Amino acid sequence: MPTGTKPLPSLLTIGGIIGSIIGGEILLDEQQAGCVVENLKRYYRLMVDNKAQQYEIYPAIASSDRVSSAAANSPEKIFRQGVLVKTTDTGEWYYIGGISPYWSRGNLIVYKGGSEATSKGKVTKGIYDDFIDKSGGLGVIPLFKKREPQVWYNPALFRDCQGGFGLFWDLLSEFQGGILAVTSHTPSLLFRIKLETESLRKLELTYEADGHYYLSAIAKNDIMRKASDDYPYIYFAFGTNPVVAKTHGLEVYPGFTFDTVTKEVQSVCHQIMTDYECSSPDFLNYIEFNDIDIGAPVYTALPCGSSCSQFGLAGLILGVSRITIKGLQLVYLRIAQPPSQFTTNHIIEWAKEMNVYDTLNVLFEAGKKFKKAVSDLSVAFPQFIATAASLYVAWVEVSYEEGLKEAEERAKELKEIYEKVVNELAGKPPSITDRYLYDEWYEFKTRVENCVREIILENPNITYEELLNQTERCAEYV
Repeated sequence: MPTGTKPLPSLLTIGGIIGSIIGGEILLDEQQAGCVVENLKRYYRLMVDNKAQQYEIYPAIASSDRVSSAAANSPEKIFRQGVLVKTTDTGEWYYIGGISPYWSRGNLIVYKGGSEATSKGKVTKGIYDDFIDKSGGLGVIPLFKKREPQVWYNPALFRDCQGGFGLFWDLLSEFQGGILAVTSHTPSLLFRIKLETESLRKLELTYEADGHYYLSAIAKNDIMRKASDDYPYIYFAFGTNPVVAKTHGLEVYPGFTFDTVTKEVQSVCHQIMTDYECSSPDFLNYIEFNDIDIGAPVYTALPCGSSCSQFGLAGLILGVSRITIKGLQLVYLRIAQPPSQFTTNHIIEWAKEMNVYDTLNVLFEAGKKFKKAVSDLSVAFPQFIATAASLYVAWVEVSYEEGLKEAEERAKELKEIYEKVVNELAGKPPSITDRYLYDEWYEFKTRVENCVREIILENPNITYEELLNQTERCAEYV
């Protein structure tokens, strides 16, 4: 929200107000705050220098490609954030982050830094509900990676002064407060929606077909994908020792902040974020927490003598709410710990701690069916059709034989519309004796084929008319 000429609120105020609950003042550790700020400056310089390591602090943006009618065009119901990770032992991909109660049976789509991944087949409403019921709002979903950069960086992980995994809050003394850096794409998402709305006059994040609501191509390509490559907005929150939260009847790993730019952020803003994020009145209208921030990553570091511990992921936002303490209105962030490492076993352990392992295990079994189906279908169909047809199936609710039959039927349909669109747009080849015309036709036909493949993989549910229209735009643009 815009700051206007009002004085900016300070996190120091939070320390005084919350500290009074336990009979003292919680002081912000200036050295700890310095550790956080210096690391954020480093990541900003990585962005300026166009280094891939900048993506260590980028959130992932997620949505199901199908949502309930109640979500329709509501960004807060459609989008969530989290982290996109590649396991260091097997190279498998996972989304760990927020789950929306408005997601319906469909493919989960995840973007980070412009790269893209999707669930291994459709995820049912029951799976999403299980995650929410058991964890409170977070989930972990194995993914099929569609696009990835040449060099991939997982989120940096927070470490204590001995280099081990520790919970940041437990490492604070009773009257010590620390800075938490929440990185979020929410302002960028909402700002891009505003720009697209002004450009198109009317923006549809979803479209209705056969009584269901599907995520639109604009929502995926022009909103989610592009916002995921914007430098994230950075909120500062005040973290305290768990005893403080317990005293006030709150979750033990809290973050307290304000629904606006804080004095602490503004004082270093141009050193840790883009000028636009710091100064644009239009952009600053969207500096406000909402449900899109569920799953957003929380980063921090600790002072260790004259140096700092490893700056990294210390938590994921589990919930966002507003509270009033002694007349002061605050944003209260409930924060869950992340996996201590990004190996398969550590992700499984995290799922057990969050009480969602049984749900994850169902997805593991579905993933095995998906992988086998792609292999079996590739014997008779091109790889991209075999993959898209396998993505079309909700493997969590069918046997392998039932799912393979459904995938085979879809593969035949996709092959048919693929050939039909290519023939429709590329047309018949000119005589090969006219080399210039033939080469020109062949180049265009290749563009069309590449576009069709990409679009089919992007949307296994696509119809002929949708494929024709999207391919036409893609081939002209490319």
